[in-house]
Amino acid sequence: MARPRKRPDGGDARQRRPEIRAGGRWRLRNWRLRTKLIAVLLIPAVAVLALAGLNVRQDLVHADELAELSAHGRVDAGVNDVIHQLQRERDLSVRFVAGGRRGDLTDLRDQRAKVDAAIGAVGKQLDIDRTRLSPKGVTELQATIARTNVLTGLRFATEHSNLPADATLRSYSELISGMLDLSDQAVAEVTDPDVARLRLAASALARVKDEMSVKRALLAEALQEGRLSTDELRALLGADAELSAALNDYRKFATPAEQRMYDDTVIGLIVDTANNMVEAAITHAEMGQNLSSLDPQQWDTASTYTINLAYQVQQALQSETQTKIDSMAADARRSAITNAGVVLGVLVLCAVLAVIIARSLLRPLRALRRTALDVAEHRLPAAVQDILADPHPEGAARRRGVDPVPVSSREELGQVARAFDAVHGEAVRLAGEQALLRENVNAMFVNLSRRSQNLVERQLSVLDRMEAGEQDPDTLGGLFELDHLATRMRRNSENLLVLSGHDLDEGRTEPVPAEEIIGAALSEVEHYQRIELTATPDLAIRGGVASDLVHVISELLENATLYSPADSTATVVSAIGDDGAWQVHITDSGAGMPEPEIQRANARLATPPEVDVEASRRMGLFVVATLARRHAIGVRLRSADGGGLVATVVVPAALAVEQQARPAPAAEPEPVPVPEPQPVPVVDSPLSVPADVSHRAPVEGEPGPDWPSEDDDDQDRYHLEDDAPTERMPAYQAVLSQWFHNTGEHWPVRGGEGAAPAPQPEWPENDEPGGSIAERLNGSAAARPEPADSPTLRLDPDSVRGRMARLQHGFNRAREARAITRREEDISGK
Repeated sequence: MARPRKRPDGGDARQRRPEIRAGGRWRLRNWRLRTKLIAVLLIPAVAVLALAGLNVRQDLVHADELAELSAHGRVDAGVNDVIHQLQRERDLSVRFVAGGRRGDLTDLRDQRAKVDAAIGAVGKQLDIDRTRLSPKGVTELQATIARTNVLTGLRFATEHSNLPADATLRSYSELISGMLDLSDQAVAEVTDPDVARLRLAASALARVKDEMSVKRALLAEALQEGRLSTDELRALLGADAELSAALNDYRKFATPAEQRMYDDTVIGLIVDTANNMVEAAITHAEMGQNLSSLDPQQWDTASTYTINLAYQVQQALQSETQTKIDSMAADARRSAITNAGVVLGVLVLCAVLAVIIARSLLRPLRALRRTALDVAEHRLPAAVQDILADPHPEGAARRRGVDPVPVSSREELGQVARAFDAVHGEAVRLAGEQALLRENVNAMFVNLSRRSQNLVERQLSVLDRMEAGEQDPDTLGGLFELDHLATRMRRNSENLLVLSGHDLDEGRTEPVPAEEIIGAALSEVEHYQRIELTATPDLAIRGGVASDLVHVISELLENATLYSPADSTATVVSAIGDDGAWQVHITDSGAGMPEPEIQRANARLATPPEVDVEASRRMGLFVVATLARRHAIGVRLRSADGGGLVATVVVPAALAVEQQARPAPAAEPEPVPVPEPQPVPVVDSPLSVPADVSHRAPVEGEPGPDWPSEDDDDQDRYHLEDDAPTERMPAYQAVLSQWFHNTGEHWPVRGGEGAAPAPQPEWPENDEPGGSIAERLNGSAAARPEPADSPTLRLDPDSVRGRMARLQHGFNRAREARAITRREEDISGK
């Protein structure tokens, strides 16, 4: 077990800091910051006058702008009154035309007189405020008044022409909309945000009131005609939608108090009556009924009352806006006069004092800022990187000094500089502690992983003994499942080694055939029965890469089976690319991943992130990325056609070597013949996989290692330093020999998409002296009878489980016979 190291001493950085000469205490640079501030504020009136002098002109200009805005607001109030009266004239005119021009003109002519009076009042107000308005403002207001000149012709057409009611409504509406647009344009010239907000709220409320008036005119026209036509219904619904939009704009710009003012004003039984009549008219129109049940006079009274309430809210907003503008204009004028009276006498003196004192403050601050940025962006990252990369981080942290900030004063800024030096030294010391902590954490990961591996190996040994004496197929199947779960636990322990920065290299140097790598990866997967293999190219991988490559492929196979339906299969297709690289494609039938998630996963596979909590949550992805990057192996994910994912592993050609034929192992004396049952075709592949695998656990009859004590930590660590692979179960090894061996015409070959046909490896057949793979693992080639031709087997679960049990039982008996023979030979040799 790695022993914790001592915490690095950070005191050297402070002790090695050079002595800083500060000079005399009466020097200006050594004044306390409080003294400097008192000097700056010794004559506060001077500073106030200086600042006021800089703002005199701006205050005067601002006061003129507010005065013009106030005058413009007074004229706008008259324009809004013109619009209000004009809306009433429009509605009465539409009602008159819709009634066939046979009604009484008294109300209409009285309303026209009110409109003319309002227009005259606007002209008079414009003449009064003309001197306070800019030429542009005068021109805009005159254009607004000039638009009312069309009223003469429009009024004549209303009384004496055949102009229909809808055309009359459009003509008046165009005039009113133009006047509203000119009022809205004035808001763009307002610079104060509060005033602009009030103007926008008032403008939105004017739109609300205009849409109410349009609804009044439309329904009045329909009531005169006795029905609501399709066009009128569409126009009424459109006006209602525009009203809702304008009301939403008002609520967006109005304060909560202003919103409550509208809600508390535009309310009541009459308002509800108007809204109900609109809903009733729409309902009658949609049902094809006439409007005889609605009273025109009641509608005119209710709608006019509602519009007048909205106009009251609009006038209140205008009054509030005008009051605020007048107050701001008065304040600006007072501020300008006050600042102008005092700025000239003290401007020069205060400027000189401000420059002298500011220089004494800014120079140390600039030095401190420059040094702090240099430390933060260059020196401290470089120091931390060097300490983390040093094999002895605590010593590197002690040896590394801290250059002080070049501020040598004794006042507050100098104290801040010294504090920053202390922070810098503490950061360097903490970097050493961080490196030591990370090293200790990695050592703990290694120790935990080794202990877990030791326990898993013992568990596998116990499972072997239980499998050897078990006859019940169901129990034996459960033991097989436990065996694979234990193998997964071992792989998780190996993942901890990768997280801690250790490698999984077994120390082997001889090349490993590609088919054996696929078989070893398959043996590490829990649901190996659901994996279909295709032919493997005739090549071998360098021994130093094989262990990591097996781990990468097994992790991908595990994900393919875990994240796909239990009744689906995952396929493994491998081939040699044009560049000589070995490509392994693993395809599952799961739900797949969205394309953004695939891109993020590929980014993490290409560049493994730092080890953190996220790495432990997605440990498989992190381990695959780390091991693949270690050997320049490419791993990519993509969506499969028809659903699922395709994981592609690309082993560079530089890691592959030419596969060499192995000599057949020598047979042991007196071999024990073991009858071989018919193979169970778990996957439909003709591949032959040599089972050159290392031992997983001692077999029955061989003593296992003693349980480790606390005093044996170092010894256990040394013993488990070589991450020895586990021997596969004999039953599984025999089945594996059938999976990867061509046994006859009843075994179909399922080639992967894009996979090149691989040459058949030159391994001995079952009837040759070399024996099967499982027998080569046992160290002898037992003589066994020639298997007869068997018919095509029906692959049902009970049959597979029973044959697996009988196969396991036979190989356990062979292994026990072999152990007895060896003991007898040892006794006779002695």
